[in-house]
Amino acid sequence: MLQEPTPEAPLPFGRYQLIRRIGAGGMGEVFLAREGGDAPRAVVVKKVLPNLVANRAFVGRFLDEAKVVVRLKHHNIARVYAMGDVDGEYFLSMEYVQGKTVSRFTKRLRDRKVDMPLGIALLLGEKVCHGLQYAHDAKDETGSPLHLVHRDLSPANVCISYRGEVKIIDFGAAQSTLKEEQTAPRVVIGNLTYMAPEQAKKQIVDGRADIYSCGVMLWELLAWHALPQKGDPIERWRKAANPSWDPPSQNQPNIPKDVDDVILRALRKEPKDRYNTATEFGEALKKLRLKYAPSVTERDLGELLAKVFAKEKTGEDAVLHEAVYGQTINMPAADKTRRVQLVPPTALAFEHTAVLASADFVPHDDQDVTDPGREEPPPPPVSEDGTPTPAKDPRVISPRLEARSRRTSFGVTFSDVEEPVIEHSLIQEIDASDDFADPQSDPEADTRANYAEGKWKTVVLFGGVFLFATGLGFLAVWLALR
Repeated sequence: MLQEPTPEAPLPFGRYQLIRRIGAGGMGEVFLAREGGDAPRAVVVKKVLPNLVANRAFVGRFLDEAKVVVRLKHHNIARVYAMGDVDGEYFLSMEYVQGKTVSRFTKRLRDRKVDMPLGIALLLGEKVCHGLQYAHDAKDETGSPLHLVHRDLSPANVCISYRGEVKIIDFGAAQSTLKEEQTAPRVVIGNLTYMAPEQAKKQIVDGRADIYSCGVMLWELLAWHALPQKGDPIERWRKAANPSWDPPSQNQPNIPKDVDDVILRALRKEPKDRYNTATEFGEALKKLRLKYAPSVTERDLGELLAKVFAKEKTGEDAVLHEAVYGQTINMPAADKTRRVQLVPPTALAFEHTAVLASADFVPHDDQDVTDPGREEPPPPPVSEDGTPTPAKDPRVISPRLEARSRRTSFGVTFSDVEEPVIEHSLIQEIDASDDFADPQSDPEADTRANYAEGKWKTVVLFGGVFLFATGLGFLAVWLALR
């Protein structure tokens, strides 16, 4: 881009005015924009990178996907307003959700040593189920079912607004992306931590896979135990295919048994043993919420989010004001710097993680990444003199099965050479990754750092005074003895 957009000098792009460049993901650049009209609104515009536009397969899936996702209009699903092109530049415009992802929210709570209230977690799961059921029941223009399954539901793909609205991000994108990619036996797409076993085993999935993923997210919130997001992809793939779950109360003894039972049912390995529909799961969660926290509402959820992100919310209010009304609010310089770094939860939408096994991987019975629980191989045969005979020549070293994680979008998996850099600010804000230490991610970190620095300076000061006074004392004694 030749010119960087600013609120004072926005760049026209079709019916949008690009206000600020937010960052860049694997698929394209992300902008805060204003959509004009009688009621102007802030939107997130994602412009597809030129190298992807040149890929005919990507463009084809992109246009096919547009017919699906723009039809999804539900208050628990983040809207995709439009997908298309402006003078050959492909883009998608999405709802600007003023809030944070669940992963970002929980990380902040843990940083503050605050537990997730039971009623808040149950309400969040209940609302996610509402959005899931709407999408599972969605139909095309002829009335035929779309058979939509999210397949990548995780805390990074669910956001909460400061009004307490719960919205699923990316619905439909995984469906078309996975159709072709899942035919490759060495590729699995999605977050392995939250993936249903049947999806990890590359079987046909339905809405019950999303119920499982929602169950994993709720287990994490109720047990208040952060599940690992890193590690050897092959081992994580195996664990996803053959899960074993303890009740949340094993980590949090105050969790009632009937809450344990509802969550564990959603997490059963066989789809037929889970809830049949997201509505059924949502009703079970609602029943528990009315039993244990009947007064909890979306307002409570929004107020808790706004409380732990108070300074960010102030900056985001200013961002929203300048985006909608084109007016910049006077703010302190430090807050202006912080405001530019704010990232809306939808910034990394339509981008997913693909786990690729090594190119020579063939899923033989002795090399099955999706079945670590298979029976042990029979013992090697024994020769006449009682010496075990190895089944294979010990001089032949079996290759180690390896896998790598890659970003994928609309069926295109970025290779080592082509993969664009995803800016750390986006990863930190959406995925709440621990490997990116950004002091701006917690405004109070500055206060804690200043406190620690001030405390250290105080110790040094008192130590210097003590040494100086001691020196004067010795000098006085020496002079007296003379």
